[in-house]
Amino acid sequence: MAEIKTSMRAGQKYKLIVLLLLCLFSAVYGGWQYWIRLPEREAIFSQYTQAVDVHNELVAKAERQKDAGGKLTPDEVSAYQEAEATLTTYADDKPQKPSKYDGLISLLVWFIGGLSGVPFLIWPLWKHRNGGWILEEDGTLKSPKGETFQDASIKDIDMTTWRGLINPQASNKSTWHAKLILENDRKVVLDDYPWDGVSRIIAQYAHRFHPDTWDENGDPIQEGINKASKAFEDDDDGKKKVEKAPS
Repeated sequence: MAEIKTSMRAGQKYKLIVLLLLCLFSAVYGGWQYWIRLPEREAIFSQYTQAVDVHNELVAKAERQKDAGGKLTPDEVSAYQEAEATLTTYADDKPQKPSKYDGLISLLVWFIGGLSGVPFLIWPLWKHRNGGWILEEDGTLKSPKGETFQDASIKDIDMTTWRGLINPQASNKSTWHAKLILENDRKVVLDDYPWDGVSRIIAQYAHRFHPDTWDENGDPIQEGINKASKAFEDDDDGKKKVEKAPS
C-alpha cells in the first residue's frame, strides 16, 4: 500500500490566511492609533486650545491698551498672529479632545485583540505544512493532532453518515465524516471537509472492512449500500422502540 498524505484544503488555508491578515491589520492599526495618532490628536488639541487662550487674552489686552492709548508689544503682536494662523487652520474642523476610551479601545481591542489571534492562526499553517492525516505504507495512521494509531488497533469503520448514502437523514456536516472504531471502542472521526485526501484514507478502510459495500476506490456498491441502509433503519427502529418502552 502506498503512503497517503493529506493536505489542508485550499479553502481552509485561504480562510486562515485572510484571518491572519485581518489580525495583523488590527494590531498595526491599533498600535498606530495608540502610539502615534492619539498623541498627535492630543498635541493638536493642546495647540488649538492654547491658541484660543492666547488669542482671547491678547484681543482683550489690545482693547484695554486702545482705551488707555497704548498698544501691544511686537512680541505680543507676533504671538497674536501665530494664534490667529492656528485658529484659521482649524476653522472648518475644530480639534476635539480624544476620549479616555479611545486609548483603551485602540490598545485592548485593536492591538492586543488582533495580536493575540496571530499565533493561533500561524500555528495550524506551520504545524500542518507537511500534511494532516497520514496513512503510512505499513498501515500506521497519524492524525493532525499528532496521535498515532497502529494498524492492528483499528477494528472497523463506521460509514453510516458518509455522503449520506446509508443514512439519508444525516446532517450536512456529518456527511463529510467517517468514524474509525478502535479496539477499545473509541471512535476517531475522519473529516474530509478540511483535509484534501482523507476520502482516499476512508476508501482504504471502507473496502477493507466492508468490501461488499465499498469497492477498492471507496465507491459505493449499490447492493451493499441497500443492505447497510436497511440494517441501519432496522437498528434505528429498534433503538427507538427501546427508548419509548415504559419503565
